Amino acid sequence: MSNIRYANMCHWKVVPYAHVPNFRDFYYEDNTNSAYYADWDKLLKYQKALGFDGIEIAPWDLADLTPLFGSPEAFRDFAAARGVEVTGMFHGAHACHVKDKFDEVVQAGKDAVDTIVKFGGTQMNTCPTDNYHGIGPLNEEQLANCARAINAIGDYAISKGVKVGLHNEFFCGINLNEHRRFIEMTNPESVFYCIDTAQISLMGEDLLDFYDTYADRISGFHLKDTADPDLPDEVRFSKDPEIQDDGKRWFWEPGEGVLDFKGLYALLKKHQYKGWMTLETDGSPDYLASMALSRYYIDTVLKPIYD
Repeated sequence: MSNIRYANMCHWKVVPYAHVPNFRDFYYEDNTNSAYYADWDKLLKYQKALGFDGIEIAPWDLADLTPLFGSPEAFRDFAAARGVEVTGMFHGAHACHVKDKFDEVVQAGKDAVDTIVKFGGTQMNTCPTDNYHGIGPLNEEQLANCARAINAIGDYAISKGVKVGLHNEFFCGINLNEHRRFIEMTNPESVFYCIDTAQISLMGEDLLDFYDTYADRISGFHLKDTADPDLPDEVRFSKDPEIQDDGKRWFWEPGEGVLDFKGLYALLKKHQYKGWMTLETDGSPDYLASMALSRYYIDTVLKPIYD
């Protein structure tokens, strides 16, 4: 088995059916490709066919998955029957900078860990606190509050066989000025890091230097490209910067932006990274096309560097 296994971050939005048994009849309802994106049966098969053996879900997926499958365990088994495993779930540790919210934040984190275990996952990629707009910049006490809460969640997660991976987004309250300092405030035995290649680059981190520095603490990756690294403060600190009125995309398929993925894979080989690499087609107008385009780039350009 290869050291690097590939997963897909769930951005399928609302999927109305688990399995459409009468596919031909369903197609003739409108004679469009909508029938090809209407059930989890086909979406998971697309993933498997393109070499994505895992799927990472998000807490907002639960509102759709639970009515369709009845339980996390049922979705786990449904996906496994199609050769796909749930790797884990994204989680937001909202308001963890607020001291009085400690118990609430930690309990929410524990509940998320328990849900991940039911899905059969082993990763919880966690964004600390909220958007910079409205709360930033955080002072030392607020950073310490965040670290205390994340450490407590991380300790619980480890006891359940789950790794918490910090996942900073470019508009987070913990931003470029606090980023590395905050990582050092967390417990390396129970709090790890999930590198979102585009997000940390947009924030202003040097992707290669960051991975080279923290390789021993990396629990996973969200793989996506960007054409706009090192955004200025006025963008990162603005309200809802990820949503642009003009339709501008911050995120692209690997190889369609400017990030040095060849250099990253050389470092992955240097450090002998072993684990999940999760493709995130965030903002794509066509998830299947993005998966296929990304897979071609991974197989023809990146994998030969590591292999």
